[in-house]
Amino acid sequence: MSLKRFPLICASVIAIVATCSVESSPYDVALSSYSPVTPLREVRALWIVRDSIKTTESIRAIVESMRRNKFNTAIVQVRGRGDAYYRSEFVPVAAGIAPGLDPLAEFIRVAKPYGISVHAWINVFLGADRESLRAATKNHLAFAHRDWFLRDRSGRSMLTYSAREMRAADVEGAFLDPSNQDVRRYNVQVVHELLSKYPVDGIHLDYIRYPSSQTGTPFDFGINSLLPKDPRKAPDILAMRKARAENVTQMVSEIREEIRRTGPSRILSAAVWPNKMKVEERVFQMWPEWLRSRLIDYAFLMAYYDTETLHDQRVSQFFDPEINNRMIIGVGIYKNPAPKVALHQLTSARAMGAAGICYFHAEWFLSKNAIEKEKKYQLPEVFDTWKDPGFTPARTSSIP
Repeated sequence: MSLKRFPLICASVIAIVATCSVESSPYDVALSSYSPVTPLREVRALWIVRDSIKTTESIRAIVESMRRNKFNTAIVQVRGRGDAYYRSEFVPVAAGIAPGLDPLAEFIRVAKPYGISVHAWINVFLGADRESLRAATKNHLAFAHRDWFLRDRSGRSMLTYSAREMRAADVEGAFLDPSNQDVRRYNVQVVHELLSKYPVDGIHLDYIRYPSSQTGTPFDFGINSLLPKDPRKAPDILAMRKARAENVTQMVSEIREEIRRTGPSRILSAAVWPNKMKVEERVFQMWPEWLRSRLIDYAFLMAYYDTETLHDQRVSQFFDPEINNRMIIGVGIYKNPAPKVALHQLTSARAMGAAGICYFHAEWFLSKNAIEKEKKYQLPEVFDTWKDPGFTPARTSSIP
């Protein structure tokens, strides 16, 4: 079963919301009223980070793990820090890939016989970090287009930040500027190339946001042109937030238009933050509106929590029968949460009528004790048997 546009709508969830008490949130009511059942259709996805696809052997091992654990959707990272894990005409190739290997093409070749849907995962605005810069070639954006990168409140480029300053700012690296039209055109070109050259089932957007910005501090990014020319005048914080949110949404809109032109049957999804305050005030990623306006087909909520309480607090903020069925709940399996917590996360996704779940990330399934960990979490048993007619049942033969 793939991320096709199936309507996994729980009528019971909608009815429950209408009758919920004042004391209980709609999310709580849906969860407490849920009777466990394996959905007829469910996205069971795995985020596969770029370092896991540098060799044919690692790709085969990932697909074997997916087959063994009954996953049906692979989110394969093909653009990490401004570099390509596929054969591109203009994006510099990533370092460390086995000679002659096209990671994306090989993953598609190995996964497709098992009915696994493959989505190309790209980091949209995260353009470089200290490690990637050490291996970058001169055609990397950090060298070829330094002016495309964001600046902080003082006007200093993020490219000049040291590792310590990155940690102080709580950012993963240097971000491209969402307000820059050249940046947006470049990203659209990336999507066009992927859709034109590879039979992927969809495009998955990550870092489709600003870096976490802290209002009133030096680490308030992308506001230089928005500040009052008169330093005595107080900046309009709400207007600056709105402008940055519009920049990000414009990028999503332009990518959606490219998909309509180049691959109208392909899915567009995004990895999104699970904190309402930070979504609106820090990273300007208005993803619930993207779902409502059909700019994206699915939102993957990165709810990487190792307690049931925190998971419920975050996910319940976005409970909405209008969009629940196009949310996919991310599970941070890399944190090794207690098995009952992981099961609760799956159960809550089903109770709210979400489209499915996605585990972060594949490396967890490739460790030396992966089989024992899988048994501990009982993933095949939790996922039960496949019931979606679009999925090719797992075969016992070896992967081709």
